[in-house]
Amino acid sequence: MSFSPRPALQYIAIGVYVVLLAGVFLFPSVPLPSWPGSTVSWNMYSTVHGVCAQVHNTMIGGMQLPLCARNTGIYGAMTISLLATWALGRIRTFAFPPLWMTIILIIPVIFLAIDGINSMLVDLDMHALYTPHNELRTLTGAMAGIAIAPFFVPLFNKVLRCNGKATPVMATATDLVVLWGLAFCFSMLVIIGPSWSYWPIAIISWLGIVGVLLISNSFAVAVAFGYDQRVAHLRELAAPVLVATAITIAELGLMSWLRFGFEINGFFQ
Repeated sequence: MSFSPRPALQYIAIGVYVVLLAGVFLFPSVPLPSWPGSTVSWNMYSTVHGVCAQVHNTMIGGMQLPLCARNTGIYGAMTISLLATWALGRIRTFAFPPLWMTIILIIPVIFLAIDGINSMLVDLDMHALYTPHNELRTLTGAMAGIAIAPFFVPLFNKVLRCNGKATPVMATATDLVVLWGLAFCFSMLVIIGPSWSYWPIAIISWLGIVGVLLISNSFAVAVAFGYDQRVAHLRELAAPVLVATAITIAELGLMSWLRFGFEINGFFQ
């Protein structure tokens, strides 16, 4: 049995997100004097300052992206994979990819780990296998991040939905080629960096990192509220999403405040 939709809560949720997004894009904050970007990009940067390393950053058109190179790749590609899942009409599926595809999708994650460890060794002034580059950070991040949706969507549906489809999100070689093609194109757009691409890349990657935290919190709240296998339409999750939104705002705000505080007091940069 599913929950009855509550239109009032749906409208409240829509209103809350309109206000929040307006705050991010219209709030007249004061960036640091050295910030290479606009006020909006600063708002995006500071919002996720506590959950993103924001080192090894990428510049496009003279402005710095709100996420570092690796996280831009990961969360940008993740957002694209979720949009592709929705566009292909597979947003309600609850079967995981077949074993052969799972293994192939994990391979870029291994390369991401290797490149991340190598980069960390350089940051610690230790011997590394090779000189790290932002281009490789973005590429390995995107190729790994594109694999999130084929596993996250089925898990979400299996736990919460009562009307999921017993088919995999991705199951064929064509699906795999499309996924990797999207990830590669996104990473190349970041690497080449035409000036017009700044805002699409910045917004897509920023929504990815904020969205994954919000969705994870919504998932946990929905389970705590007893929504297990009772959701027929996503609009029925308005109540737990509103609660999760408050939790997410508190988490982002607290972690950013703490990190900025540590940096101001010279504990780390």
